[in-house]
Amino acid sequence: MSDSCPTLRRDGEQVIILDQTRLPYRECFLCLDSLEAAATAIRDMQVRGAPLIGATAAFGMALALRHDASDAALAAADTCLRQTRPTAVNLHWAPDRMLAALRPVSPAPRRA
Repeated sequence: MSDSCPTLRRDGEQVIILDQTRLPYRECFLCLDSLEAAATAIRDMQVRGAPLIGATAAFGMALALRHDASDAALAAADTCLRQTRPTAVNLHWAPDRMLAALRPVSPAPRRA
């Protein structure tokens, strides 16, 4: 058995992250269940490192689309996430990929 723990994992309709602000003294996990929770985790540096920031942003966008999958909501989620850490490269890369995949799709299938 491995001693490692995942820093991010999907659990049903939420995302569980390892709160990196508590390391190395405490292993604490947080549940992200909304765009706002994902944005807070990025802004407050509860997730750190370019790949993990990008993955959290992508999950944040997906969480936002569960409630409103319209083009306007997609654009608002993108703006919200990009403003959390403007200099983080993967924070821009992940939403760019999400937008490229989601814009051509009508709103109804985006909720899936």
